[in-house]
Amino acid sequence: MTTLYCACCGRPFVRTSARGPAPFYCSQDCRLQMAVRRRAWNGRTATRQTVERHEVEPAPFGRLPATAGGQRAVASWR
Repeated sequence: MTTLYCACCGRPFVRTSARGPAPFYCSQDCRLQMAVRRRAWNGRTATRQTVERHEVEPAPFGRLPATAGGQRAVASWR
């Protein structure tokens, strides 16, 4: 059989079957760990993209009204 390397931990493992696509991970634990990491990465990336977009784009309805201290009011999008 073909020796593959786990995309999570890097350990070598042997492909048990030649049928179907080659597995990326050596075990169920690595598969679950990568799913957790992917959710964390996607959440962090989505948050960063949202923050960057709001820093670059102007407010959708023009300028936000200023408060007494000269700061912008907190906008609620919900």
